[in-house]
Amino acid sequence: KTPDKSAKKKRKLSEEATMESKAISSSVEKQTPDLDGLIVEELCLGNPNGKKAEPGKMVTVHYTGKLLANGEIIESKFGDLRYKFRLGVGHVIKGLDVGVNGMRVGGKRKLTIPPAMGYGAEGAGDKIPPDAWLVFDVELLNVK
Repeated sequence: KTPDKSAKKKRKLSEEATMESKAISSSVEKQTPDLDGLIVEELCLGNPNGKKAEPGKMVTVHYTGKLLANGEIIESKFGDLRYKFRLGVGHVIKGLDVGVNGMRVGGKRKLTIPPAMGYGAEGAGDKIPPDAWLVFDVELLNVK
C-alpha cells in the first residue's frame, strides 16, 4: 500500500517545520557570534507575521528560570505576572538579551545559559550559586 495524500502532506509539513526551526535557530546563532556556549532551542515558532523581538524594542515575556544542575526554580513570571525589558541594552542577563533576539510574538524558546552569560563567578544571592548554568523557558508575549 502507498501512504495516502494526507499522510504525505503531514510528513512534508513536519519536515518543513523542522527545517524552519533549524533555520531560525541557526539565524539566532549567526546574529550572536559571541555565544559562549548559549544553547537556543526553538519550542514554538510563534506567528510568522507577528512582531519580531529586536535590539532596542520593549519586549514582554513569560519565563521560568531554573538551575541546570538540579532543576530548582530561581524565578518565574507566568499567568498574570509578566516581565518587560528593553532588548539588547543590558537590563537582563546577556543570555536572555541574546536568546530572545529574533523571536516572534507567540514564540517559545528554551535557553540554556552558561555562567558567562548569566551571573558568572559571583552568582546572585542565595538562589544562584557561582558559575551556575541556567535554563530559561521563555514565551514572547508582545513587542513594542
